[in-house]
Amino acid sequence: MNTSFEVLNKILEGEHMAIEQYQAYIGKLTDGPLRNHLSAILTDHKNHATRISYYIQTNGGQAEEGAGLGGIVADWKTRLTNMGEATPMEILEHLYDGEDKGLARAVQYSERSLSSAEKEMLNPIFSDEHDHLKQLQSLRAGHYSNI
Repeated sequence: MNTSFEVLNKILEGEHMAIEQYQAYIGKLTDGPLRNHLSAILTDHKNHATRISYYIQTNGGQAEEGAGLGGIVADWKTRLTNMGEATPMEILEHLYDGEDKGLARAVQYSERSLSSAEKEMLNPIFSDEHDHLKQLQSLRAGHYSNI
């Protein structure tokens, strides 16, 4: 990745992957506190994607929408997992793993290749993503019935 727009588009691709994963799993859950909580995280990811796209476009770049090849692979993994009934714990484990790896990659890309202004735009997004990890960890500990 040579330009900041390429890096930002790679981070945007990760947001789209997260959106697709959350949508797939939320669709498997019945109404209830866990579904509502995951829907709130999904909304955050949609807002993040919009924010990154807007930044790219208003600064002279072309935002690339979609999850790319990585998203296709992740989608197939999700479909295979969901062929049987995925338990709430399996869903939470998968989403936590995706959030953790996605955030680590995005931070790494950011630190290597972006200007301070671009990093400043991403900081609130990364902060939200850290909060998602904490929330998912709490949910994995069995606290989702209290949310």
